[in-house]
Amino acid sequence: MRQFKRILGYLTEFKMNIVLIFLFNLCYSIFSVFSLSLIAPFLSVLFGNGEMVTAQPELTLSARSVIDTFYYYMGGIIRTHGAFAALLFIAGSMIISTFFSNLFRYLGQYANAPIRAGIIKKLRKDLYHRILILPLSFYNKHKKGDILNRIGSDVQEVEWSVVCSLQMLFRDPLLLVVFISTLFSISPALTLLSMIILPPAGLLIARIGDSIKKNSTEAQQLLGRMSSAFDEAINGLRVIQGHNATDYADRKFRQMNERFFILNRRIFRKSESGAPIIELLCILTLLLVLALGTGIILRDQALSGELIVMFIVIFARVIPPAKSIVTSFYTVQKGMASAERIFQVIDAEEIIEEAKNPIEKKTFDQKIEYQSVYFSYHPDQPDSDVLKNISFTLEKGKTIALVGASGSGKSTIVDLLPRFYDIREGHILIDGIESNKIKISDLRGLFGIVNQDVTLFNDTVFNNITFGKEHVNKEEVTEAAKSAIAHDFIMEMENGYDTVIGDRGTKLSGGQRQRLSIARAILQNPQVLILDEATSALDTESEYLVQKSLQKLMEGRTTIVIAHRLSTIRHADRILFIQGGRITEQGTHEELMAAHGEYAKFCAMQESGMALTDPAR
Repeated sequence: MRQFKRILGYLTEFKMNIVLIFLFNLCYSIFSVFSLSLIAPFLSVLFGNGEMVTAQPELTLSARSVIDTFYYYMGGIIRTHGAFAALLFIAGSMIISTFFSNLFRYLGQYANAPIRAGIIKKLRKDLYHRILILPLSFYNKHKKGDILNRIGSDVQEVEWSVVCSLQMLFRDPLLLVVFISTLFSISPALTLLSMIILPPAGLLIARIGDSIKKNSTEAQQLLGRMSSAFDEAINGLRVIQGHNATDYADRKFRQMNERFFILNRRIFRKSESGAPIIELLCILTLLLVLALGTGIILRDQALSGELIVMFIVIFARVIPPAKSIVTSFYTVQKGMASAERIFQVIDAEEIIEEAKNPIEKKTFDQKIEYQSVYFSYHPDQPDSDVLKNISFTLEKGKTIALVGASGSGKSTIVDLLPRFYDIREGHILIDGIESNKIKISDLRGLFGIVNQDVTLFNDTVFNNITFGKEHVNKEEVTEAAKSAIAHDFIMEMENGYDTVIGDRGTKLSGGQRQRLSIARAILQNPQVLILDEATSALDTESEYLVQKSLQKLMEGRTTIVIAHRLSTIRHADRILFIQGGRITEQGTHEELMAAHGEYAKFCAMQESGMALTDPAR
């Protein structure tokens, strides 16, 4: 129950609410038992067999004292106004106590609402914050659908379990304590006898609870895989239908769905089994108490008939909170399986850690240096380096091009610069300062990145261009769009800059999406520009327009270019040819062509239209 304790740790900021919940539920319990306790004097007056109490008794917490006190006042009312008036008084008292009982029950729930909503709010905030700061390596190991399932389904499961757990902690136990204390005050012997159900019930609850948690853990993991299948089906529908693989994909999903159905069926059956069993045990105990109580009345009159009836009625009221605790326990067990999956993300150690005393750096002044850099996506595995002994220098204002086969490690090299990943060995220096000693927000603020796969959001054109920047005026955005050769097509859209472009920019063409991405980079005004295959997926016309906007963006900037097309790289100040995670050749385009090495072969293959791949990554 470590996760349960951890979730309860979120209660610290709701101390006043907890106090109010305790007080309201205590009052609810007291008024509930008080209204039930009035049954004895009501029956006594109704059947006229109660003892008349002429001297006012001392009022204590015992049932006998409470009843004698009522008998005293009832005697006065009967003598003055008659038995019917006494019955009306008792009935009125029961109505008033029932009203206050339900009022305090509602107030308890009212005070409980901020805790329920607040815990889930904080849990979602912690989870989302962690998702934002986790490195890309974490998402290389987990499917997107599984992560989304933890944010959605798992958090909802925890929310419901929190509701049940708060009820299990703050209301039902208090009701049981008050009811059982009242039963003890009536007859300790009968109360102890009624407790015989506790050991078998506790053992049964524990065994079923462990089984439910195990099944719930597997079910939530499977639900994550199913969410991934949905995501893959939607994003890859063209491929699935194009390869006539709908039956194959459908069959794989049906297998997962069938297994999820079996697990859910088990969970529901086990969850619903506890409460009926507990109720059955309570009813059997109640019948036993009724039989023994009748024997006591007939044998030695140790308890009056109305007290036996009151005992049975109060004991019957013990059953609902007992069942509720059992049901809540099972629900909490299901929720803890989801909580465990949530905390796996929150506690993930794969984070890019800020230096203890980070250096603030807002400008790039001299050069970037890679010194004997090694990197692996799986540093715990031997011989898994995808980058080996990478060393080069990029002077301010210069352009360097990374060229090589797909999978050779080009994108990985630039991903290390803004610390999307941390290197295993070596040094990356910005103006002579280790990149891991620079404040992360400052480090990433130096770079503007334009990728092949453009990331746009289901928002307006204006908000997509200004993403990450605040207090930007319309004129600045318009100028950035004009520089990116995007202004004209934006103005042709229905609402111009206020047009919502759809999920991931689906309402735009590839070239339009890329130009919006470039406009975003221009507005950011980065000191170092990273272009990662920015034009490789475009048609000739779109590429021409994007190239023009990129040239404006690159003017006077330090630039790292990753590209296959010779038109993009031939004018770079320096070209690095990457092969198998190593720099095998470097120089200008003319120098490398004259050397007749791998770069020259690569260019020849490019001109002939052949693709090149590298197994290094």
